[in-house]
Amino acid sequence: MPNKKQLASDAIVKALQVRKQLNLAHDESVSAIDASEQLGIEVRLTNLPSMEGMYVGGKKPTIVLSSLRPQGRRNFTCAHEIGHHMMGHGEQFDELVKDRSFSRSVDPNEFQADCFAAFFLIPKVTLENGMKKRGYTYDTLDPIQIFKLSAWLGVSYSGVINHLVHGLGKISRSKGELLAKVQPRDIRRQLIGKSDMPHLVVVDEFWKGRAVDCEVGDYIIFPRNSFLENDSKFLVLPSINGLVVRASTPGVARVSTDLWSSFVRISPAQYNGRGCYRFEEEVD
Repeated sequence: MPNKKQLASDAIVKALQVRKQLNLAHDESVSAIDASEQLGIEVRLTNLPSMEGMYVGGKKPTIVLSSLRPQGRRNFTCAHEIGHHMMGHGEQFDELVKDRSFSRSVDPNEFQADCFAAFFLIPKVTLENGMKKRGYTYDTLDPIQIFKLSAWLGVSYSGVINHLVHGLGKISRSKGELLAKVQPRDIRRQLIGKSDMPHLVVVDEFWKGRAVDCEVGDYIIFPRNSFLENDSKFLVLPSINGLVVRASTPGVARVSTDLWSSFVRISPAQYNGRGCYRFEEEVD
């Protein structure tokens, strides 16, 4: 493999350039699917079980993602495919494999696309802005705080830990291993007393950037004093940890408090079709 340090440096520079091109502020998270469409790359989702993602170049560049993958992983894969596009790697097919981390560490294009994705979705300045607003520090980060950060950044719990250890070098490998021992299902059980749900998004008043994206069947915790517009799209559940809802109908709604607001976009579970249409309301 060519010099990994140089490959990583080139990918990081390109990732930050693309964020600037998209006019993303330092404290904003980003949806990789939305970013792809803004960059002129069509995104399609399909229920192929053996695939992570695919990039097809040419006059009409296209990214294909598996709708069967968890949402955080899917968002990272989409950013990874943007990396292939921006780094000029040509057509790529990312198969679902057991030892994904090994295969991506020995292939220079895969390594570079992973570096691009990590720093496109989680630049150091964005992460630290989000942590500062929430009163988090590297020394005291706990599983629930990382879980909340991962929801806002649109990546997996393990993805944030991996980036903190290997991408930014902000926590030790041993601390990363301890944090990784706590499973997201355990955090979900701690937050709302359930672990058998497809996905849980924890939203706070510091959420900035992308909309709150979820699928039908997902659970969301909003700040306690939140007001839901178009609340027919949610089933409200009893809780002492804030406003807990379950997304029930595709479409777009809005949530707000006295000081903050955000759009909430709901897609069908395991949606198949063009990414830009994934939040359209169902028609009887």
